[in-house]
Amino acid sequence: MKINGNIVLITGGATGIGLALAEAFVKAGSEVIVCSRTEKNLKQAKEKIPQLHIKKCDVSKESECEELSI
Repeated sequence: MKINGNIVLITGGATGIGLALAEAFVKAGSEVIVCSRTEKNLKQAKEKIPQLHIKKCDVSKESECEELSI
């Protein structure tokens, strides 16, 4: 499976397993977008992995999910 060059969206990816996955995808050459409900966690994730694209979003709210659209 080709991983490099993909765009990956990880919800709840600012901490824990999600952050570990984000780091692995970045190292493999993917563009990674991480969303989380917590701005503080997103900023800490961005400090750890500067290549991340971050977005505050609660995926249980449809209006916030629509804002993720590219």
